[in-house]
Amino acid sequence: MDLGLKDKVVVVTGASKGIGLATARLLLQEGAKVAICSVTESHLREAEQELSRLGAVYAEVVDMTQEQSVYAFADHVVEKLGPIDSWVNNVGAQLTKGPDEEEYSDALLEKIYGICFKAAVFGCQAAFRSMKHRGGSIVNISSLGGRCPTTGAATPVRPLKAATNMLSVTMGGEYAAYGVRVNTVMPGYIMTEFNTDHTTDENMKHICAGTLLQRPGQVDEVAMPIVFMCGKGSTFMTGASVEVSGGRGITLNPDYSFRQREKKKD
Repeated sequence: MDLGLKDKVVVVTGASKGIGLATARLLLQEGAKVAICSVTESHLREAEQELSRLGAVYAEVVDMTQEQSVYAFADHVVEKLGPIDSWVNNVGAQLTKGPDEEEYSDALLEKIYGICFKAAVFGCQAAFRSMKHRGGSIVNISSLGGRCPTTGAATPVRPLKAATNMLSVTMGGEYAAYGVRVNTVMPGYIMTEFNTDHTTDENMKHICAGTLLQRPGQVDEVAMPIVFMCGKGSTFMTGASVEVSGGRGITLNPDYSFRQREKKKD
């Protein structure tokens, strides 16, 4: 399928690693011109070096929780690559309280709110400034936790992911008359660098047991739906949430088909 992304300008925030980097890579393979950002310069420059082999890339260190920094970044993208056609809000972080802490501090909650919600709001608004006279696509990367929350150290993150899902609906309503679509992609448990390094065998067994496909996802398996949402194949989609979780947390007996298959082998 031709997604119509050749020579289109696409921004991917939080793109120095993981899902963001995989998305930027695939967009370049589709012929797009890609702008990426991160708060960590060393990781950003490594990603820039890799991606530049595939096509036109602009990279900038940006704190997406800072409103004016986000708008300045968008202006720089337009100056370097041209008007923005698609924007992927992918900024995120593993933000937890300490193992011996029972309560969340105000400072930690503010940090979580900034990274998990404000960054998406500012990204949507920056994208709309460039798109409102020509249309475009905004994709907010949320989480399966926006539908099926977890309890524990990262508890406040999940309600903010649900807020991000609703943000796509409300922003989609605000921007519809201008031909700007806003959608959400909700990844499940994906083997990013962080998860690869920090997932114990016991936790992986638990994750797989609760997933219809009985395995975790890979970054490219999330990047492909994101890229689809950026292109012309999704022009009648807005305010939608696309879950990419392998069917985690959907049924009470997720291993049913695997058990039935084994019975038929006997």
